[in-house]
Amino acid sequence: MPKKLTPPLSKTISRRNFFRGVGGFIANHWLLSSVPLAGAGVVGWAQYETLTLKCQTWDLYYPNLPVPLEGKTICQLSDLHLESLRISPEHIHRSVMAQKPDLLVITGDLISTRTDIDKLNPYLGGLSAPDGKFVVMGNNDYSHLSNTLFKRYLQQFKSLGWTPLLNDAFFLANLNLWVIGVDDPATAHDEVDLAYQKVFSSQLGPTAPPFRLVLAHSTDCLDDVAKNGADLLLTGHTHGGQIRLPGLQPLITNTYLGDKGFYEGYHVINGVPLYINTGIGESLIPLRLNVPPEVAFFTLHKGNEAPRHQTL
Repeated sequence: MPKKLTPPLSKTISRRNFFRGVGGFIANHWLLSSVPLAGAGVVGWAQYETLTLKCQTWDLYYPNLPVPLEGKTICQLSDLHLESLRISPEHIHRSVMAQKPDLLVITGDLISTRTDIDKLNPYLGGLSAPDGKFVVMGNNDYSHLSNTLFKRYLQQFKSLGWTPLLNDAFFLANLNLWVIGVDDPATAHDEVDLAYQKVFSSQLGPTAPPFRLVLAHSTDCLDDVAKNGADLLLTGHTHGGQIRLPGLQPLITNTYLGDKGFYEGYHVINGVPLYINTGIGESLIPLRLNVPPEVAFFTLHKGNEAPRHQTL
C-alpha cells in the first residue's frame, strides 16, 4: 500500500466485476430509457457532460524551483481516443491556447485503430507552446499497429512538432528542466530506469538541481518513479472512472492506485506530486457521466504554499 499524504477520493474499487458492471450500466440505461422522462434526463445529461470540456488550473509551489520556471505553465492533455471523440479540434484548440501554455504534454491513448493515424493533424497540428511539446504512449496507441505503422505514427508526431519520449528524457537547458517520458505501463512497455538514464548520466555542473517532470500513461509505474525521484508526475488512463452513477463507485479504474481510491486529481504519494488526468475521450461506452472531459494546466511557483485549484 503506498504512503498517502492526501485522502483517497473514494473507497476501494474492485475490477473483478468489470464486465458485470458494464452490463449493469447498460441494463440500467435500458431500464431508464423505458421511462421517458428519467431516461431522457440521464442520457441527456451524459451527452452534455461528454461534450463539456473543463479546464482544471493548478498553481503548484516548490521551495527549490529553478528560477527560469517561475510562472511557467504546463498544459496536459490525455486519453483523447480520437476513434470516437466528438469534441471538435477547434474547441480543444481554443481551450488550450486561451491559457497560453509554455509547455504542452500528452499522456497517451490518442488512437486505437489504424485509420485513426490520419486524425492527428487536425487535433494536434494547431497546438503550439514556446518551450516544447512532448508525448508518451498509452496502451491503445499500441493497439492494431504493425511495427511499420507505429513508426509512421511516431514520425507523424515529429512532423507536427511533438517529441515522443519512449523511456527517454529531454533536457530543456533554458528552463533547467528534464522532461522524462515513461513508455506505457499498462502494456508493460515501461522501463523507468532507462527513461532516467540520461538524467543520471548528464554532467550539469554546480548549477541548481533541475526540475524533473515525468510523463506516463498510467500510475502503475509510480514505485520506480518514486525510487528515481520526480517533482511532478502527470498521468491519465483511468478516465476518472468515466461512468459514475450517483451514489455508486466507478465501474473501472484500470490501475493499482485506482483500486485504492486514487483515480483522478492531485495527490502526493510516496513523496511524488502526482496528477491523474480524467482525459478527454471515452472507451467502451461512448459517454461520460459525472466525469466531464478535462484539460489540465499547472503553473509553477517558488514557495511553500499548498496547491491552489480552480475549474474554468
